[in-house]
Amino acid sequence: MKKLWKAYDVSLISFLSGIIFFGAVLFYDRNAGIIGLVTVCALMAGKISLHSRKNARLLSKISTVYDELNFGPGKAFDKLTVPCVVVENDGSIIWFNSSFASDFGITKETRDSRIQTLLKKESISEMLEGRGYSVYSHNHYFSVFTNEIDIGDGEIIYLIYFFNQTDLKETEKKYIDSRPSVMLTVIDNADEVYQNFKESDCTSIFSYTEQMIDDWASSYGCLCRKFSNARMLIFAEEKNLQRMISDKFSILEDVRRFTYEGKSTDISLSIGIGKSDDIIEANKFARQALDMAQSRGGDQVAIKKDTEYVFYGGVSAGFEKRNKVRTRLIAKTVAEIISDCDNVLIMGHRFSDFDSLGSSIGMMSIAEHFSKPVHIVINDKNTLAGPLLDLFKEEKGTQGLLHPSKVDEEITENTLLIITDTHKQSFTENPELVEKVKKVMVIDHHRKSVGYMEDTVMFYHLPGSSSASEMVAEIAQYVDTEPVIKRFEATALLSGIMLDTRNFILRAGVRTFEAAAYLRSRGANTVECKKLFSNDMELFRNRNSIIDMAQEYRSCAVSFVENEFEGIRLVTSQAADEMLNIDGIKASFVVFRQGGGINISARSYGEINVQLIMENLGGGGHQTMSACQLGDVSDEMAEETLKRAIDDYYDNL
Repeated sequence: MKKLWKAYDVSLISFLSGIIFFGAVLFYDRNAGIIGLVTVCALMAGKISLHSRKNARLLSKISTVYDELNFGPGKAFDKLTVPCVVVENDGSIIWFNSSFASDFGITKETRDSRIQTLLKKESISEMLEGRGYSVYSHNHYFSVFTNEIDIGDGEIIYLIYFFNQTDLKETEKKYIDSRPSVMLTVIDNADEVYQNFKESDCTSIFSYTEQMIDDWASSYGCLCRKFSNARMLIFAEEKNLQRMISDKFSILEDVRRFTYEGKSTDISLSIGIGKSDDIIEANKFARQALDMAQSRGGDQVAIKKDTEYVFYGGVSAGFEKRNKVRTRLIAKTVAEIISDCDNVLIMGHRFSDFDSLGSSIGMMSIAEHFSKPVHIVINDKNTLAGPLLDLFKEEKGTQGLLHPSKVDEEITENTLLIITDTHKQSFTENPELVEKVKKVMVIDHHRKSVGYMEDTVMFYHLPGSSSASEMVAEIAQYVDTEPVIKRFEATALLSGIMLDTRNFILRAGVRTFEAAAYLRSRGANTVECKKLFSNDMELFRNRNSIIDMAQEYRSCAVSFVENEFEGIRLVTSQAADEMLNIDGIKASFVVFRQGGGINISARSYGEINVQLIMENLGGGGHQTMSACQLGDVSDEMAEETLKRAIDDYYDNL
């Protein structure tokens, strides 16, 4: 009865319903009842007959196949050691051999199941295509191949072979798990330790730290060797590296929390990991990854394989180095490069802000000091530094400004292109210009991200600096014995510092105030700087409206701007700054639509690294100031994507 019900479930229900119905009709109309009963019985008999003929054809076809293989009916495939099963196109099992029954644990309860139920798959479409489909079942890996069998009348059944690949898969896994990775570790701020502790204490601190790293590496079965002061080399197999990743590289937090005699050491660790089948290439990748980790502020792990980077950690702010020896050397190099070129083009990032334009104006002053023709490449229609640009035009006219579309006429074989406040070609005002110029200089303070410009004559990058304007102000002090910065240029640079530090609140280190003091001595007007940040009444109302619409999500203020308006980028960045003043808010995000796409402006006070959140969405920036573009997506999708990125950030802490 069980088999009968499985084969004719719907038909039996219909047959029984018909018998009951026409049985009842007999009491009212004998002839109609008899006719109905006879009809229902005839239909059921026809159904059974049709199914029997189909099974007969199927058995005849299978028997023919057996006979062709000279094994005799019922023995051909059963003698094969390869598991075989015959199914219909819906996965219903028609027949299987003993190997299949053994390998897949067929029981009385499961022998009548469909193949997809037996293999715990939702669909068998890929399996029936016969292209070497892989399946894991009953602790074995199988490669599945399928042959179609035409049993006549357009009916198709499928003969499925299962080739056991378990040994091969396990060998493959052992090979992958044993692939070596090269790890380079370095204490980020070793110089600061020497300044804050006695020599004997420093020796103990580094000794303890190295022992922590050695113990950590050994706990994962890795080989660890010290090769210089505060630097160690670790070799790890892939399986051990995956365990480190699962544990989120706990050594970062252990080093960060390390204290010596009850006093915080303020040290952090950067790790660069290179992955490759070639150990020499893996070592090269490890060095590049370490450079990337330190350029992003340290206290993190960077893993490089081929051209791809993956980052872990990075919750601490970049540290400021007080030693200005490097700045003096950089200033000397800048002077030499500018002196050897024909003319200078200076370019910042798209939608330039006060830091981008201010640092460009500062570099323009340096180039003019060496009597070089110089232009600032800027789109004055898409800038967030409109007041500063207007002040520039009042002071110096428009001769020094160049629209990105008209830059080709200024390019020569010996043109120098200086890029400020960004290190990514795609973020600049004119990305094509980078390819057309042979000499490129980069001055930037943002944490280094994948895709930075590598082919440069000079790449000056200080993630611990507050702004590009601060970096240019320092260069200006040492580029020549004669002053190169005047009153207007000093004011422009100071406005850039004030923007990125939010009036000396964030990332304002000792060197930041020293740069500001130097600019003030050169005539920077603080009142004029403050006026540059003023808004008209309409923009002021729009900013307050954005703040009013903010909602809290996991200690973050998130606001969605409903309508696009002129000056929206400036207002949204200001609104994001203001929302940080709300009690309990650690980061702020303003989502707005401009140019047919969704944009997000992000801010924080440093407790939450908004750069990591924005990088997850394809953007970038700094730990406390970042942004991204999502493209043309719906408001609902933008909200879901942002909240998922915030969740991912918290999950990875």
